[in-house]
Amino acid sequence: MALTSPALTLSIETLFGHIKPALDLIDALGPTDFSSDAPGIEIKPGATTKVPLSTVSAALAFDDDTNNYLTGGDTDWASLTCAHYLQGFDLRGTNIDQGVNASRVKQLFSKRCGAGIALAVRNAIRTALDGTTLSTGVTIPAVGSAALADYDGLANAKDWFDATTSCLVVNGTEISNIKQLMHNAHLSATPENIAAELGFKKVIVLPGMTARACIVPFSSIGFLARVPELVADFQESGIETDPDSGLSIGIVVAEEQKLNRRVVNGDLWFGCAAISASANATTTKGIIKVGTSA
Repeated sequence: MALTSPALTLSIETLFGHIKPALDLIDALGPTDFSSDAPGIEIKPGATTKVPLSTVSAALAFDDDTNNYLTGGDTDWASLTCAHYLQGFDLRGTNIDQGVNASRVKQLFSKRCGAGIALAVRNAIRTALDGTTLSTGVTIPAVGSAALADYDGLANAKDWFDATTSCLVVNGTEISNIKQLMHNAHLSATPENIAAELGFKKVIVLPGMTARACIVPFSSIGFLARVPELVADFQESGIETDPDSGLSIGIVVAEEQKLNRRVVNGDLWFGCAAISASANATTTKGIIKVGTSA
C-alpha cells in the first residue's frame, strides 16, 4: 500500500532531514546494509531479533545500484541484534489532511519521528563502542595530564590500521580537553582542523559515551536496517526511502475510532555490529577502545 495522505507525503523529506546527521555519522564509521525488504522471519512489534550479517571486514564492495555494501560470499557470519523502533505520535480527529492536523503531521510528525530514529541510531553506536575491549596496548594519560602529543600519537599507535581512513570517536570530556590543547598551541579547533592535526579522517564527538576514545578503522563496525513487514490492518501505510543513504522507513497510520484519533508512526528495525581489537590491539584487529596509562 502506498501513502495517499498529502500531509504525510509532504513530511517525508523533512523526516529524513532530521535523520541526516545520524546517517552522516554512520557513513563515516562503516559500511551499511539498508533495504526496504523485510527479513524473512516473523516480526512481532516491540520484539528483537537476530539477523545474520556477514563479517564487517567482508562488507567492503559497494553496489551502486542498491546503495549497499555487499555482505554475501563469506562463510564467517556475525550475529546482529536489531531492535524494533516505532516513532511517532497520536492525532485527535480522524482526518490528518485538514485543519490543524495537517500542519501537525507535516511539522511535528517528521520532527518527532526523525529525531527519535536519529537518537536510536546514536544510542546503538554508543552502546557498541562502549562494549568493545579496553586496550592495554594503546593508552594515553588521564584527561588532565594528556598533552596534544599524546593524542597525536594515536594515529600511529598500530601499523595495521590506516588513520586516514579511520575515525577517532571521543566523548564530551575528551573533546573539551583536545580543544583546550589546540587553543593553547594557537591552533584552530574546528572539527576539520582537529582531525587534520591528529591525523584521522574524522574526529567524531559522541556525548554520553563511557569510553574516552575509540579508534574506529573503517569496516570494523557495520549497520543494518530493515522495514518490518507491514501486516496489520492499517488505515494507510507505505515505505519511503532516502535517496542518498538508501535507508527505508515504514510509515503507518492506525485509526482508533472509539477515541476519535489516529496514530502515525515510522517503523524500523535497526542494529549495528562491532569487531573489537584484542586487549593488546595486536592479535585481533578491530575497534581500539583507548585505555588510560598508569
